[in-house]
Formats: sequence, C-alpha cells, structure tokens
Amino acid sequence: MPQHRHRNASAKAAKKKIGRPRFLEPQLTDLVDEVPGGSDWLFEVKFDGYRALLAAAGSDVRVYTRGGLDWTHRFRSLAEAAAGHDFNGALVDGEIVVVDDEGRSDFGALQEALTDGKGELIFCAFDFLVDAGQDIRALPLLDRKARLKALLAPMGRNGAIRYTEHIRSRGQELFETLCEKGFEGIIAKPIDAPYRSGRGHGWLKIKCSHEQEFVIGGWEDSDRDRAFASILVGLNDKDGLRYAGKVGSGFSQEILQSLSRRFAKLAARRSPFSNEPPREIARRAHWLKPDLVAQIGFADFTRDGLVRQGRFHGLREDKAARDVKRET
Repeated sequence: MPQHRHRNASAKAAKKKIGRPRFLEPQLTDLVDEVPGGSDWLFEVKFDGYRALLAAAGSDVRVYTRGGLDWTHRFRSLAEAAAGHDFNGALVDGEIVVVDDEGRSDFGALQEALTDGKGELIFCAFDFLVDAGQDIRALPLLDRKARLKALLAPMGRNGAIRYTEHIRSRGQELFETLCEKGFEGIIAKPIDAPYRSGRGHGWLKIKCSHEQEFVIGGWEDSDRDRAFASILVGLNDKDGLRYAGKVGSGFSQEILQSLSRRFAKLAARRSPFSNEPPREIARRAHWLKPDLVAQIGFADFTRDGLVRQGRFHGLREDKAARDVKRET
C-alpha cells in the first residue's frame, strides 16, 4: 500500500467516532470507623449528593443514577457541558453536588437546585470506567485516575465537570481537618485495585457524623401551624421494615407543604412497620406506603435502634426503599 494511503487510513481511524458506552453498575463503599494506614491507599473528600455515571460520545450524553435510571433531563446543564467537551466514548463515575462558599457539598441545597433551578450543579468525577470505548476497569486505580485527569484537564478546575483530587497517605490528618471544617468525611481506596461493581470490594467511607437513608412510613399530627410534626422512619431487616424513630427537624414551610402533597398520594390504612411504634406515637400517626426515602442526619442510635436527634436533609429519589438498611 502506498505511504499516503496508509496515512489517510490512520487519519480516518483517529477521527472515527465511538458510540456512547452503556450503563455499568458502580462500585460502592463500606462504612468503617477508622481510617486505614499505609501507602497503599489514596484518600478523597466524601461528597453529599447524587452518585452518577456520565456516559458520553460527542453530543450523545446520558446521566445515570447509581441504580441505572436515566436522569439526563434532571441534570441537563451537566449533559450540555459534557456535550460541549466532545467526549469520545467515555463512561465516568462521580457525584453530582451543590457546594457552598467553603467548598462543602450540601444535599439540601442540591434538592433546592433541582426544584427551583437555583444553584450550580457540579459533577465531581473520581473514576474512569470506559475510555474511548475501551473498558479500563481492570487497570489499577491510579492509572484510571491519571487518564481521567488528562481527559478533564481542558475543562479547567472550576467547570461544571471537575476532576476529584486525592492524597496519598496522611488519611487521618485529612479526615480530622475536613471534620473540623464541617465536611462529610473521606473515602479511602486501594491505589492498585481494579474497579469492581457492587459493594464490599475495598472502597471505604469514614464519616464525620451519622447520616444515612431511611424509609418514611408515616407522619405525626402537629398541634401548631405546621402541616405535620414529624415523619416516622424505618430501616429494612430480615423481618421487613423496622420502625427506627421519628424526625421532626429540618423542615422549612415549603418542604412541609411539598411533603404533605406527596403523603396524600401514599396514604395507607395500616402501619408498614414490622414492629409496633410506641403507643403514644401510633395513636397520632398517619400511615404511608413505604415508597419515599429520606436522607437523615442524626446524633446516634439508641440501644433499641431508634434515631436520636434526627434532622431531615431531603428526599432521595435515586435509591429504592427496599434497599434501605442500617449502615454498620
């Protein structure tokens, strides 16, 4: 073959567009109490937002939740940012957040941004699954992150899609510093591990405070000028949905009204809980079909497994109620 024909064929191959990758189940984290030591770990900031996978090939972009739901329409600004960058067959793992002036992610602010359109959505990218159509999950984490950093470099440090930096070693120092500044905590990952879908494969989360998802199973009447006094929440175990206490703070008037409208459509005649809530609570309760999932911050659990000092942070629509269990 003449030399110029070879060059033309190579040029055409280089320009060939690669299709948008399909959704792949993300790797999940395990909750632990202590920061792992040693040089075999890297540490990232833990975000408080929606876990998402960004699949892109030119203008063909999709944003998926961790469960595989297509939420491109809800995160249109991020899809447009990816389309403008002209990714070529990329699948990127990250978290969608809204941050405050100190750089802290705020789940409540994210909920408001999705409701009223105010607030800048940011996709914090921390892993790379498919690069130019090639599945790279078998590569060590540091190699995947190096590729991801190169991919996102043209977008700058303050764009809608941002590379998540990390540090090697000094994880305990980072954890303490972030906790003092009001951050969520940190994520610890083995530097040489491949990417494995599902839970229990090496990614660890260490939280500064208690926060997790709960299923809403009912609500309590209010004797004040409020739509309701508190929500009744539960967690799934081997016996079904177990009552885990009530949460009465964190609700603005707007949130109270919005939740009341949701509750009206989910009213049920019987308690969804496998165990009986205390009688003084049950007699004032209105039961719900256990479909709604709430993000709750709290001080700790009592010996009976009830939430102490719970505070509502927002609804989580990216996680099915049947999957909500106590994090241990």
